[in-house]
Amino acid sequence: MRSRREEKFILDYRIYSLVKSRVSSALRPDIHYINGSYTVTSLYFDDFYKTAYYEKADGLSAHTKFRIRTYDFSDDFIRLEKKKKNGIVTSKSSLVISKDELRLLMDSPFTVEGFSEKLMPLAAEMQSKGVRPAVTVRYRREAFFLEGTDVRVTFDTRVESVPGDMDSLFNDKRQGIPAINPISVIMEIKYGNKLPTLIRRLCCADVLPLSVSKYALCTENIRLPAGKY
Repeated sequence: MRSRREEKFILDYRIYSLVKSRVSSALRPDIHYINGSYTVTSLYFDDFYKTAYYEKADGLSAHTKFRIRTYDFSDDFIRLEKKKKNGIVTSKSSLVISKDELRLLMDSPFTVEGFSEKLMPLAAEMQSKGVRPAVTVRYRREAFFLEGTDVRVTFDTRVESVPGDMDSLFNDKRQGIPAINPISVIMEIKYGNKLPTLIRRLCCADVLPLSVSKYALCTENIRLPAGKY
């Protein structure tokens, strides 16, 4: 499970335009940046008591989340991720899964039968924790990286919440509920042990770090009470 540091900030559109101009002059767009941006859709899992949500909402520094992620509503690449966070340090393990395996993860009651050998440990852990689909988070992303390093800077717009079901991962016609101000942008800075001074200066925006996750924002947005799936 690889680890890195993540810092998040909410920018207004004017500040975003300035920062993005600086970042794009020094960093390269990532391979998904063919059309300027791409859609990221993440279906998050949580237990009956919304433990993953309350760990973050209550300000606990350490918490764990499971999610399914797709890009541009395509089923060609479906990834299951387990993300652990302690402060700004995150670690993530992920596996590419099939659509059939996705259906098994979405089924109720949940079983570990039918999963590949690689997927079995994660599936078993999810079953032991009693997690079920909770909410889907969707947004448009612009991403840049500093060549030769593990530094990435991303800008996420149109952050929306959608009820957490399988259709939400692939249906681009589903309407979402805005989770932040439509003219606001979430900037994320991701790096290993140390952020280069150049990147810190390029991303300087004179704003406080974002203390809540997109998952928490979207869970609050659709107001899912504990135990309601």
